[in-house]
Amino acid sequence: MLKALMCKLNIRHEWHVEHTEDGSLYKRCLRCGKDDDSGGGGKGDFSAWVGPTGG
Repeated sequence: MLKALMCKLNIRHEWHVEHTEDGSLYKRCLRCGKDDDSGGGGKGDFSAWVGPTGG
């Protein structure tokens, strides 16, 4: 319940990397479904998400 409240207050989300149909990457919250709009759009640096092996 606390995690859902944090999502609603836009304090903390549980981000997960998703793929668009054209192969671009973006982040979406697993709990509330919100897309992360803090990036500049396009292909971001998701190396922290995919790891050193490239996913």
